[in-house]
Amino acid sequence: MKIRISSEALAEELYKLQGVVSQRSTLAILSNALLEADGDTLTLHATDLDISVSTSCSCEVLEPGEVTLQAKSLFDIVKNLDGESLELETEENHWANLDAGSVSCRIVGTHADEFPNIQDTSAVELFPIDAELLLDMIDKTIFSISTDDSRANLTGAFFKVTEDDNLLMVSTDGHRLSKIETGPEEFDPGADIPEALGEGIIIPRKGLAELQRIVDPGGSELSFGLIDNNIVFKSGPMSLAVRLIDGTFPDFTQVLPKESDHRAYAEKSVVQDALKFVSLFASSKTHNVRLTLEQEGLELYASDPDRGEAKKVVPIDYDGQPVKAGFNFRYLKDVLSAIDGDSVSIEIIDTLSPTLVRDPNRDEMLFVVMPMRL
Repeated sequence: MKIRISSEALAEELYKLQGVVSQRSTLAILSNALLEADGDTLTLHATDLDISVSTSCSCEVLEPGEVTLQAKSLFDIVKNLDGESLELETEENHWANLDAGSVSCRIVGTHADEFPNIQDTSAVELFPIDAELLLDMIDKTIFSISTDDSRANLTGAFFKVTEDDNLLMVSTDGHRLSKIETGPEEFDPGADIPEALGEGIIIPRKGLAELQRIVDPGGSELSFGLIDNNIVFKSGPMSLAVRLIDGTFPDFTQVLPKESDHRAYAEKSVVQDALKFVSLFASSKTHNVRLTLEQEGLELYASDPDRGEAKKVVPIDYDGQPVKAGFNFRYLKDVLSAIDGDSVSIEIIDTLSPTLVRDPNRDEMLFVVMPMRL
């Protein structure tokens, strides 16, 4: 294989592989990228066996061929080159010579046959989706995904196309829950969706994080589809295949609290600042902060035998009965950070019931935080 290619273009495509290539796997080949040169295109692949990414860019193919090279090393080399273009040529032992201006180096490579098979996504039926819309849905749910591998069905986000052609994404780790649903005007599948999407699938956290990392919200059109047990996302020359999580997502509707008259409205930044201060006095073991809703204001309180205690009251719009509950302040902090607006509504029912947090200007999303014992 011998190619001549723009250093910037190659670095841009290699960047898309970095989150997928595995540095810790017992299979050394998974830290490599597969490079295939043919026609006037260089195609690059990477996989950790659960997630696969493929992308391509134009180049001058002097000799077609393929090789695998260490993905992170190659990316570090290419992005630090001064020259506008580089020439890459493989040897019989699969090492690669790289020349760019005054720079010349040899890179260890392996035979392409050693690389795992990549899922063929060319025949998948794709449904267009606004990239900014999908990335916003991920942003509002990814922080609630569980990191506990013993509960595999919670280590991803539940994704579904509803009967009304709304897109629904839900995540929970048992302590908090995030839910966002689009309107029918925001997604038009244009064809019958697969049965699995209608029933709902579970997309692992890493796959969603990779989408956040490599998809430009204002870039090429984004589309998705299902093939075998994978969800595939395509944007421009990039294709990302993510193996779905087997299992049943819990019935999240059972933990959604009913509408109550204990809804308070407050300025989000004021609540965040108060929470940040009071949490300095929270127990390092429980991280417990008590919230009390009263017509006089929202009181935040924390105490710890080794640190002391603190209280802060912030103004709110509330005309209900006094009510209080305890929370892990880190969960509240994550939820408040996910709200884009300037205001927040908080519904505390009692010390045992789930608490509902919303952006008053976005009815399509909500957050639930489970209380702690006071």
